[in-house]
Amino acid sequence: MRVTDLTKQNSVLRNVAANADRLQKLQENMASGRRINRLSDDPIAATQVQDFRTRLSYLDRVKQNIQNNFTWLDRTDAELAHIGEMLQRAKQLALAQANDTADEATRRVTAEEMQDIINNMVNSGNAKVGKVYIFAGSKTLTKPLEMSPIREDALLNLEQIPTDERLMLNTKPLQANFEGWSQHEYIARIVKEGEMGRAQFKVSDDGGKTWSREKTLLPKAEMVNESGAASDKVYLVFTGHTLDTTGDPVVFPKGLEYRFTSNPPLAYKGNDDKRMIAVGEGQLLPINLTAHDLYFRDPKRDSSLDVFDMMFGIKRSLDDNDTTTLEKRLNDLDRALDQVLSKRADVGSVRKEMEDQLDKSKDREFQGIKQMSDLEDLDFPAAVTEMNLADVRNKATMDTSGRLIQPSLLNFLR
Repeated sequence: MRVTDLTKQNSVLRNVAANADRLQKLQENMASGRRINRLSDDPIAATQVQDFRTRLSYLDRVKQNIQNNFTWLDRTDAELAHIGEMLQRAKQLALAQANDTADEATRRVTAEEMQDIINNMVNSGNAKVGKVYIFAGSKTLTKPLEMSPIREDALLNLEQIPTDERLMLNTKPLQANFEGWSQHEYIARIVKEGEMGRAQFKVSDDGGKTWSREKTLLPKAEMVNESGAASDKVYLVFTGHTLDTTGDPVVFPKGLEYRFTSNPPLAYKGNDDKRMIAVGEGQLLPINLTAHDLYFRDPKRDSSLDVFDMMFGIKRSLDDNDTTTLEKRLNDLDRALDQVLSKRADVGSVRKEMEDQLDKSKDREFQGIKQMSDLEDLDFPAAVTEMNLADVRNKATMDTSGRLIQPSLLNFLR
């Protein structure tokens, strides 16, 4: 069969183009160091590589998130350590002043240092990382601890007064305030009708379960139940006039009650929300501790207590030279220390979990990089060998092509 020149030319061009394409692909692979530079090079492997890249990007974000929040936990731990030191110092002072070697003067000086300790504990509760409060829950721009007002309106309760008298009663001249901080539910009940200085009342510090002896009602009366809890120095204060609108003396009717709702020394202004961070697929970890968890009583835990209420109680007992109350508060200091240590242990547990998750993320990242490398990285020794073979084939093609295609009609006739 006779082969035409056109057929030979097309064959030569195809072979030269195929060798050039192979050389170009090998050069691109060796320049990039990858055997897959586009989806068409290996569709299945290219899809797997893209999945690995997405996975590695997620793991990198998780690692950065964990590492960035170590600062938060370290600051939290530092503040908890400082609070623990302050409570230890308070315990040392209380023990020193509870024995017979101390006197009224030393206890008064110690009360001033106890106030400094309270102030430092408040400052720790309001600690920041940058502009963010670390103990405020999710309300990170709100100062979590603020002093409560020392004076609040007394709530009048008329249920113990007969209905007909209640309807005729003008309560405005009877209004009063409570002055002081306490967690007790005080009730002052008039048990003998009369004017100021003549009326008699009783006090309950547990919401009406137990009552004190009868006392004379004065313009400033201390709320204390002798058979109940230690006095928190809460006073029932009458700031109005002792005369009613008609000019007659104010008469306090029998059965009238003044109620005091819980008023802790410090109020928590944050919330109980937890700051959650992702430490893995579907794994969220709370990293924040609120001042409410740290300082205030948890109804679910009988051993918990209001730390500031206890600290102010110690300061009052020192100011009043009251060693009996001071001795009762020593056990509360131990409970407060246990409460802070428990929360510090929780923070340490969270940090350990974050460190473990960081190590796992690094391991998964290493394995992902290795598997991705196995799929897309170029085998350089094999590629060099293949490049040399392709170069030989290309030169041979060029040489045989020159022989196949005759340069002139004279050569063809010969």
